[in-house]
Amino acid sequence: MVTLNGKYQVKDLGEPQQFLGMRIRRENGAIHLSQSNYVDELLYRFAMDASKPQNTPMVPKTRLDKLTDEPSAEEVAEMQAKPFHQVVGSLLYLARVSRPDLSFTINQLARHCATPRKEAWTAAKYALRYLRKTKDIELVLRPIEDGMRIATDADWANDLQDRKSVSGFVVYLFGCPVHWGSSKQSVIALSSTTAEFIAASDGLQQAEWIKLVAMEVLTATTQDGPADLPLTLQIDNQSTIKRVKKDGTSGAQKAVDIRFHCLKEAWKTGFVALEYVPSHENPADLLTKALSRHELAHKRALCGMSQ
Repeated sequence: MVTLNGKYQVKDLGEPQQFLGMRIRRENGAIHLSQSNYVDELLYRFAMDASKPQNTPMVPKTRLDKLTDEPSAEEVAEMQAKPFHQVVGSLLYLARVSRPDLSFTINQLARHCATPRKEAWTAAKYALRYLRKTKDIELVLRPIEDGMRIATDADWANDLQDRKSVSGFVVYLFGCPVHWGSSKQSVIALSSTTAEFIAASDGLQQAEWIKLVAMEVLTATTQDGPADLPLTLQIDNQSTIKRVKKDGTSGAQKAVDIRFHCLKEAWKTGFVALEYVPSHENPADLLTKALSRHELAHKRALCGMSQ
């Protein structure tokens, strides 16, 4: 506040309790973020406030790949009357702000926005029923580590239509989850190691700009300012780490080889350290596949979520 007041005219209103529909609570050195009120409004708006709760945002071990057949005229007319796009947009807002557990579901649902099908609408309602079960989940920001950490993961070639893989990442600042995402890879990976290259490289790009912003803020608000903010990249594939640390090329197509060399250069220059993390302890696993109830609960906790 002192720094801001020196440059702008500001008024200190005390510690915030609400921000853009998000409830903010402080307790025992941690900040708890919740969107339970927004979830209640969402469920009421889409007439799902009395629906049967679900323990997972998607049916475990399933996907929502695009259907290859053309929808019938009756199905098109039926889906035009459904608020599919509004539901997807509302879920996307939740996933971006405080609910990384919804990211993979949104990844899957968004693929159907051009031509929504009945299966996609059923999956969207399933996600809303999961929200009814978990509306009180909080994202807990508790600074328990030094530096930055990013965990990445890839689900290799499980899209039956085009065999493209899914990338997931979670960025932590001082142990607090601050950014996450789930996306379909732009090229086809010929091996699981290649898919991990892509996920790691793309995730590292996300961490880079967060590090720049964090360094600027810390420099402006700290008397001396940090000399650096150590960054660790966690990967659950040993082959990927070995290939990055080994001399030579990736042996993959050009689009992947470029990512590989960017990752190798970042490691060689000391910009990032590489660390193996077992798959069952990799938080990014939450953003690449539909997990079982118990796996979901564990990965949610790794992503700083508490109910």
